[in-house]
Amino acid sequence: MRTIMEHCHGERYDNPNPKNVICAQAMDRLKALLEEIYNSQILYKKCNYLSPTPNDKTTHGRILQQETGALKHPPPRPQVDCHGYITYLAYVWANNNITRENLGIKEGSMGEWVRCHEKDLPFTHDIESSIKYHRNITSKGYRALVYSGDHDAVVPFLGTQSWVRSLNFSIIDEWRAWHLDGQSAGFTIAYTNNMTFATVKGGGHTAPSYQPERCLAMLRRWISNEPL
Repeated sequence: MRTIMEHCHGERYDNPNPKNVICAQAMDRLKALLEEIYNSQILYKKCNYLSPTPNDKTTHGRILQQETGALKHPPPRPQVDCHGYITYLAYVWANNNITRENLGIKEGSMGEWVRCHEKDLPFTHDIESSIKYHRNITSKGYRALVYSGDHDAVVPFLGTQSWVRSLNFSIIDEWRAWHLDGQSAGFTIAYTNNMTFATVKGGGHTAPSYQPERCLAMLRRWISNEPL
């Protein structure tokens, strides 16, 4: 990381300038190291994906075919003890005819539901930094809660902390632990302009999916205008 900080000068992690040889080599080493872990929660098992579709010969497979519409983009089906299995179940649940009926979705009004199917969205990525927009909104005093799971390697909490600090707001409540059931659930700091930053202990990239109880407590307190 020290080499990257010294030689990459803010270049994109996913597309470093190949002419900057030292930076490119350091980025390649970092990518190789990150391949060894599950980036969304570094303590979780890194899994290999199995068959993308259920086994049609099983009872489960037959029931699934009867209750579900066309499955055109089924996600890879990981092992049951992998966190990614939740994503697979979400796809099956959302495309289940019984689910759609209970949600009041009229038959034929919606096609297949696919999670994070950004490849079909027509957009251009042309904003390298949105800090000026965040500063413009938060400097007006709107309450804001910024949180990060402390075991996320996709957007590490240190990066989020650095972004918050770049807004240059004064600290009004220094770092302290926040608690749930008498135990530390993370750490928090409060700034002027009604901004609160909090970490979620044991949280991954999408913190609520890893620590739902802690994130719900955090949200309830913040919405109720109570200190974490």
